[in-house]
Amino acid sequence: MSDDPVDLACLVDSLSESQIRELEDAIGARRCREKYGADRIDELLEVWEHVPPCPTCRCREPFKDGSTPQGRARWRCPSCGARFSALTGTIFASAKLPLYKIIRIVEVMCHNASLRLIELTCGVSHPTAHLWRHKVFSTIDSWQEKVMLSGRVWIDEMYFNDTDLLHDLGRKPKRGLSKDLICVVVAIDAHKNVLAVVSENGKPSTKRINAALEAHIEPGSTIVHDCEKAHNALVKKLRLVDERYKANTADPDYLLHMALVNNLCSWIRRYVGRFSCMKSVNLQSYLNWFVYLFRVHRDEEKWPTEERVVRHLALSEGTHLRK
Repeated sequence: MSDDPVDLACLVDSLSESQIRELEDAIGARRCREKYGADRIDELLEVWEHVPPCPTCRCREPFKDGSTPQGRARWRCPSCGARFSALTGTIFASAKLPLYKIIRIVEVMCHNASLRLIELTCGVSHPTAHLWRHKVFSTIDSWQEKVMLSGRVWIDEMYFNDTDLLHDLGRKPKRGLSKDLICVVVAIDAHKNVLAVVSENGKPSTKRINAALEAHIEPGSTIVHDCEKAHNALVKKLRLVDERYKANTADPDYLLHMALVNNLCSWIRRYVGRFSCMKSVNLQSYLNWFVYLFRVHRDEEKWPTEERVVRHLALSEGTHLRK
């Protein structure tokens, strides 16, 4: 074998476009193997010793039963007899992208990138970037159902223009808290657990406040708020310690004691502002992703953000159908 150095620049220049794409895929696959231990999603699940639930009856004790034509392990359910692969019924079931590109999309999404930036960074088309964004969102659809706030809890409401409504009516938004504005109920506790829930349009009623927060605040906690009347029933129902500060940006006490939730509202507003073409019907999905990443970033000293999100995505049972 010759010891002469290889002129990689000349070698690359000699490649055709199809060969360059093959080279890019090979490099991406190698880097994926080095970082995650596999370059296919089914191999990654094997590395993590994942046992998939039955997609038909949700039984969690299937056993291996041969392999698919693609070489993936085949599983059989002892309860209903269904045969399936580890990808059946998941967002990867019909995926055409190689694993390294899917992971790259996820890694870029961890930085709340726009669709255009995902396209440019990951080398995918706009429809593919859009599809995978919503596939990823589908894996955290129920994430906020598990959020529980305790101890000292700050709550507030914020509002966004209902772009779907404005588009349909072709008119300018009304001033004030009209029905043109989508209400988002937000909360954060001293442990930096966060909640952000869409609560229909207009100023929220007592019923809507209770629906958004009742199941997510530990009874007996201290609730810090801005004297909104709709909060009173929640305070009474959960036997909360009531700490209130009248909303007044000229009052130093209000600014000091409501700073945490006011900052949260600012963070959410800047985050949502990155996605100017987002449909209002998808706002909750974007908020779910914000809350999920907030938790992941909070704990990144224990587990690096991107690796944790990739693991969540691979082990998730979420599904998404192209509309």
